[in-house]
Amino acid sequence: MSLISGEMNRRPVYCRRNGSKSSAGFTLIEILVTMFILAIGLLGLAALVVDGMRNNQGAYLRTQASILAYDMADRIRLNRDEAEGGGDYDGFSTDGAGTALPACFAAAAGCTPSQQVVVDKVQWTRQIQGVGEGIALLPGGQGDVNYVAADNAFVIQVSWEERDRQGDDGEDIAGDTSYTVRFTL
Repeated sequence: MSLISGEMNRRPVYCRRNGSKSSAGFTLIEILVTMFILAIGLLGLAALVVDGMRNNQGAYLRTQASILAYDMADRIRLNRDEAEGGGDYDGFSTDGAGTALPACFAAAAGCTPSQQVVVDKVQWTRQIQGVGEGIALLPGGQGDVNYVAADNAFVIQVSWEERDRQGDDGEDIAGDTSYTVRFTL
């Protein structure tokens, strides 16, 4: 009986494999794979952020160009008498244009309508080139004003330099670095 009672008091011994070593190694591999997948995801996210910033910059430049184009259109409309038939506004380009304001601009009497044409051109050139403000609204900006006699319409175009962007299929998007306004008096 003592043998039987002794056998009964024994606890069964289970065969253990050294599971702690293989389990710990497997956990490290899981962590490394997880970190690799996370790193790839973060790189993709960073690329999306950079692409979004580039698109926002392009939208900002197009907005500035539209503001500048409509600014000159409003200047021409305000000086309608001098703008009839194109006037002195026709054929104007900010490329190489002077940026010194005429004396009448600071005079108490103001400018005559013909002098106002010069003021309008100079102020518009200064805005596009960033003269006197320290920063150009458009990098490499240029503005052109032309009169189309057949349509009795003015065409104002503002262009700038911008890094080409890529479309959905990887093609370069070019030609969207200008903004054009066409209007009649």
